[in-house]
Amino acid sequence: MADSADCEVRDSWLFAQDVNAWSSLAYAAVGAVALAVVAARRSVSRAFLAFGALAVLEGVGSMLYHGGSGDLAQYFHDVPLVGLVGFIAGWHVGRLRPGSDAGPAALIGLLVGIAGGAAVSAAGLTSAVAGVLGAVIVIAEVFARRRRLTAVWNLPLVVLTAIAGFTWVAGRGDTALCDGTSLFQWHGVWHVLSALLLLAWFDRALEATGAQRAPRLFRGATDLVLGGLTKVLTHAFYRSVEVVGRDRIPRGRPVLVVANHGNGLVDPIVVASVLGRVPRFLAKSTLWKVPVARPLLAMAGVLPVYRASDGSSTANNRSVFAACHRELARHGTVAIFPEGTTHDAAAMERLKTGAARIALGALPVAPDLVLVPIGIAYESRIETRSRAVIMIGAPIEPHADHPLGDDDEPERSDATTLTDEITDALEAVSPEFATLEEREALRAAAGTRLRVESHGGSVSFGDTEVLARRIAAAPPAARADVLAAFRIYASRLHLIGVNDRQLAAERVPVHRIVGSVLALLLMGSAVVAGTIIHLPALLLVIIAAGAVRATVTKGTVRILVGLVAGLATWIVAGIVLADGFAAVVVGVLVAVLGAVALLVWQPLTALVAMVWGRLRVRDRAGLLRPAIDARAALVTAVDAAVRDDAVSLLPKDVP
Repeated sequence: MADSADCEVRDSWLFAQDVNAWSSLAYAAVGAVALAVVAARRSVSRAFLAFGALAVLEGVGSMLYHGGSGDLAQYFHDVPLVGLVGFIAGWHVGRLRPGSDAGPAALIGLLVGIAGGAAVSAAGLTSAVAGVLGAVIVIAEVFARRRRLTAVWNLPLVVLTAIAGFTWVAGRGDTALCDGTSLFQWHGVWHVLSALLLLAWFDRALEATGAQRAPRLFRGATDLVLGGLTKVLTHAFYRSVEVVGRDRIPRGRPVLVVANHGNGLVDPIVVASVLGRVPRFLAKSTLWKVPVARPLLAMAGVLPVYRASDGSSTANNRSVFAACHRELARHGTVAIFPEGTTHDAAAMERLKTGAARIALGALPVAPDLVLVPIGIAYESRIETRSRAVIMIGAPIEPHADHPLGDDDEPERSDATTLTDEITDALEAVSPEFATLEEREALRAAAGTRLRVESHGGSVSFGDTEVLARRIAAAPPAARADVLAAFRIYASRLHLIGVNDRQLAAERVPVHRIVGSVLALLLMGSAVVAGTIIHLPALLLVIIAAGAVRATVTKGTVRILVGLVAGLATWIVAGIVLADGFAAVVVGVLVAVLGAVALLVWQPLTALVAMVWGRLRVRDRAGLLRPAIDARAALVTAVDAAVRDDAVSLLPKDVP
């Protein structure tokens, strides 16, 4: 029979209510986090030690209550919880007094809450006491806003409160949502959400008092989670992602990342995947006019940039720059695409001065600031599973020859000088070709040269890109010789119906064939099932990307549609194939099946292509000599173009 208070059936195994008891540990976890933060940050009021200790006691008391029964267990469950609400109410009242520390008032509120909770615990009226203290919180917050104090209860906190309140009501034993025998218990969800609510309030309170010297707890956690998601997305949509010079990203210092911008939304995802967390990106303000994008931009902590070309007032950028300075003062990371727009040009567009102005303006509060240039190159913006390389250049330590003006703006000459320095550093790690045709031709020529050197083995896109840029930096005559040799070679291959990879490929190793057969035998069912289930999502991605004409937008559409379609596939599969909590497990298993299929199909299709290429080359053995000679001429032209060390800038600058 379901418990009339919190639904879950009581049994005799370990805890009377297992789900509700174990979920109570969420309070203890929040208390431990709060205690650790107060101990680590001297700027935080010591009164919050009581907040953390009481949260730990609430976790223990709630576990005792749901694990057993009796008045004493209920006392330890109710009193700490009301004490926490009293602490929050006292803090809100205490901060209304100008220039005063809200800590003592918070402790008084804590004592009032404990006394009130202890007095009415046996009568079951603790909810009424908590309700009165909650009303005090609301009234105090209203007065705080009228006095133009920093708001604590922002929209996300209010929404979280509403959702947590719903789960508390849904977890009552007399509601239609109650299922006392299920592993999913609404009251257990209430424990987790209300614990998160306590942590969110603690985080906002530190922010409101100016005691937050490091990135906010929830902001930091969100950045880490989203950073992990960007890693998953990057490796899901790209066959390989090489990072060159990762050790050039400093640790423990404020960092301003500047990167080239050639692939829409894909670029910030790739940058975040390299950093391992989401930095504070700057994006054009017009994105906030899209209602669907607003919550996503807020969740990622993106800051708007107002441009005159969009009809916006650039004066609004002062608050944005100030937000960047605060983030950098906390030793955070800010990222900007200084070209100001995304494009598929063969070289970078002219850089705007925004990055330099942010850096110079932040020096008074972040004197150890460092700028890190990141160059991003894509093998293809059209193919779904192409390759990418991220090159991290030499860090720049900005300095100013003149003090900031009265408006906190740097001297124009200082901003121009630093912008030129950023341009040079970013060009050293970004694609720099004369035309799009030259870019693709030189990449293909570089790939041919490297495949010959590796005797038909696999060639990384990073090595290919570096060699292509070295050729592009060669004298015009040498570069023209490479392009002419490549055109002849490409024509010969086209005439006999083979490509460069097929011509260069060696005999297929027997062990690869045997390994692929064994992989299919062992995981064939999982691969087929994962492929079939995800086939509608894959087709939707292909159709959506194909419907977009602009090359720089295809990657954005591919990732957004793929993310939505993937989540929809896992949710629908879970609902159709299982019920209750098992539906969540099934949804996760379907996602794992999709990952397995992705990992298996890639080497398998590469092996099939290799075998097919060998067959085509064997079938055309009598026609190969002109193509082989043309390839030798191309290799000679490439070697001649990069023979001079003066054009070997990238290998030296990018380890």
